[in-house]
Amino acid sequence: MQKEKVSCPSETAEGLTRTSLWRIILYSLLPAAGNLFMMLFAMNTYIANGGFGLSMAVAASIASAAQIWDAVTDPVIAVIVPKINTRFGAARPIMVTGLLITVLASYGALFWLPGSGAAGWIFCYFAYFLGRTIMNQGKNIASNIITKDPTQRPLIGRCTQIYTIVIAALLSVYRSKILFPKYGKISFPLLQEFGVTVMIIGAVFIFLACIAISQADTKENIAANYRPGVKINLLDMLRMFKENPAFLTCVISDATDKMANEVTSASVVTTLVFGILIGNYKFTGDISIIVSIVTIVLIFFITGVARKQGAGRAYLKFTKLACLVIVAMFVFMLTGAYKSVSVSVIPTVIFVALYALLSAAKSTTSACMVTMYQDVADYQFYLTGQYMPGLVVATITMSGKIVKALGDLMIAGFLAWIGYTSTTPQPNDPETPELFWVTMLMWLGMMLIGWVASIIAMKWYPLDNDKMTEIQKANKKKRAENMALKAGK
Repeated sequence: MQKEKVSCPSETAEGLTRTSLWRIILYSLLPAAGNLFMMLFAMNTYIANGGFGLSMAVAASIASAAQIWDAVTDPVIAVIVPKINTRFGAARPIMVTGLLITVLASYGALFWLPGSGAAGWIFCYFAYFLGRTIMNQGKNIASNIITKDPTQRPLIGRCTQIYTIVIAALLSVYRSKILFPKYGKISFPLLQEFGVTVMIIGAVFIFLACIAISQADTKENIAANYRPGVKINLLDMLRMFKENPAFLTCVISDATDKMANEVTSASVVTTLVFGILIGNYKFTGDISIIVSIVTIVLIFFITGVARKQGAGRAYLKFTKLACLVIVAMFVFMLTGAYKSVSVSVIPTVIFVALYALLSAAKSTTSACMVTMYQDVADYQFYLTGQYMPGLVVATITMSGKIVKALGDLMIAGFLAWIGYTSTTPQPNDPETPELFWVTMLMWLGMMLIGWVASIIAMKWYPLDNDKMTEIQKANKKKRAENMALKAGK
């Protein structure tokens, strides 16, 4: 009797490949690892200013150029990726390579090259983006092959966001409750200690993710996706805009969301809101647990909706609700009650509730987008026979990164408007009316603009669970045909 291959994932009654829950739980650490490094480099203005002596304007210009570099390298690496298929598969070698580059760039920025001026910072910052791009390409392949079941895929987004939330909460407590009192301000030594923690945890996460993906990331499974004679090049990016409506919808939604998140999630905005307006920077750590619990509960709910109705429908529903939360928070801030947050009970409860819902909205919509990426990639394979999850996701994120680059310039412009040209905002700086309105625009206004644009774009998204089941069945036949063609050579 022929022994069954243990490398083959299981199948549903409909013939859709799926994986074990424990593999999804471990694999989801991979995107969380990328988010860890993103949290570190979200403080790029502090690293550039404190470690390399750069002004806010120079740091912002470098950050914008790095975003363009990040956007350009995405599709270039994505075209190279299909040529990689080793005895360890494709996703794992790519993931590990990206991790090594990212760690070296992080260590260089924090320990090897501080004091080297703009040249040293440009080298480290650009190397970080290159490493992250390569790591993401491995993630794009892994996310696509680990499961094809549309009712199981949202679990990846669920686990990823839960990890990100819990880790972000713990790091927030670590930074605000341990490091901030230890160093007295957001100093470069604080960033160094924070960075070492990120590098160690990120490496462990990648190792565990490689174990989880080993069942699906095999040479045979990867090869089945590529039809002999079907080539992939950069011109395919342009064709996707024309032939794949789901792709175009994701490009618009992802780009507008990313630009908004780039501004609202910047560390300087956190300092403006908590350190200056509220006047209690440590309060970010005090409420992190509450925010995390609310977010996790909503993530379970929204991914449950996504498993039943599809990620696109769930994303649209919760984006609309998120807009209402932004309006409610803006009204609260207008009343001036924020001055009593962390001091009086009622304003504190209202603020924490709205802030938790707002943070949850960003995470839940991101959880849906993770699933939508892979659904769009499979839809492209269904339409054209081209298997290129790396290029599909890279093109979607490239558009987002180009728009996101504007976010760094906008932050620098807004800060210069209120007087921060050569220094960065610090907790307990004086509040002014101009500072209040600029903070509201960066923190709430940008999110509202991004989400409204996404709501409009989602009207043309064609993929739900029924459609994805149909697509996966057709794609399974294409893979079998690909293997038959290769065997007949």
